[in-house]
Amino acid sequence: MSNVQRFSAINTKAMSLEGRLLKKKDYDNLILQKNVVDFISYLKNQTAYKEVLETVDVNNYRVEEVEVILRRHMVKQYKKLTHYLTGHYKKLFNVVLKRFEIEDIKLYLRAIMRNEDLSDIEDLIICSDMDYMKLSGSKNLEDFIERLKGKDYYRLLKPYLEEEPNKRLFYMEMVLDRLYFNELSNETAKLDTEDRIILGEFLGINKDLLNLQWIYRGIKFYKDSPEELVNYALLGGHKLNYAKIKALCYSKNEDELIAKMIDSQYGFLFDNKETLEIFMERRMQRYLYFLLLKFRRQEKLNIIGSMVYIHLLEYETRDIISIIEAIKYKMEPEVITK
Repeated sequence: MSNVQRFSAINTKAMSLEGRLLKKKDYDNLILQKNVVDFISYLKNQTAYKEVLETVDVNNYRVEEVEVILRRHMVKQYKKLTHYLTGHYKKLFNVVLKRFEIEDIKLYLRAIMRNEDLSDIEDLIICSDMDYMKLSGSKNLEDFIERLKGKDYYRLLKPYLEEEPNKRLFYMEMVLDRLYFNELSNETAKLDTEDRIILGEFLGINKDLLNLQWIYRGIKFYKDSPEELVNYALLGGHKLNYAKIKALCYSKNEDELIAKMIDSQYGFLFDNKETLEIFMERRMQRYLYFLLLKFRRQEKLNIIGSMVYIHLLEYETRDIISIIEAIKYKMEPEVITK
């Protein structure tokens, strides 16, 4: 199938949906809102989120409710694009959607570890393709994992029932993330050459950044052994191959890790020690955001058009939720924009 046949319709749809995203003036206005009620009112009355937030009563709402609605909207928009795809391209987009299912499973795992009522989780579910009523009936962690039998999650999570409790949740979340990235890499490898190269670069850089975050936190906060750090690193990075990852994992402390990376392509993560821990996640996301815009400028008729949209929508959703939280806690506009 030619690229014209494969991407013309989906890229047109993606561009149409992208036109509904927030503009700079919207962000400028949103961060100036005095409270969350005014913030939600602006979204409902001045942006394309009017229909999305139609059921939200600004005088009687919960922030968590708004967050779930926004995330469900994001999944709905993703699913709209999958209808335009076939073959390995459709499978790739379905893997992207699987990430939200994985996030839902993490919600259950965290609730179980905290001995919370699982029936409350159903209101927070983002992706509705699993039998969540069945999962909500779980009596404990072992029962929950048994109810996942028949899915990949079962074989991955079951061995960690024997893990020491203080590390169990962390390891389970890491192995779920690895499942997602492995499946994403496998499907990317099946694409046509041009799409495989451009998407492979983006995916590889994403892995590099996540590995650096994982290794830094593992060394500084969790005091993980080098072997643990290596075992849970994501393979197939863009600049950081297995040998480089291993060398980073064997850094004696975070200062040695920073010294190894400061002059690299990813040195921006470590160049301000005072704000390193606070803004590492944000710097990672901004780097990926501008990388996508770079791909957009180079765009031909390929997969990147639709991929740019789904990532921009995700970044927008995160931004909206972050601003809501900032306004809720009375943060000043100049702090919000950092």
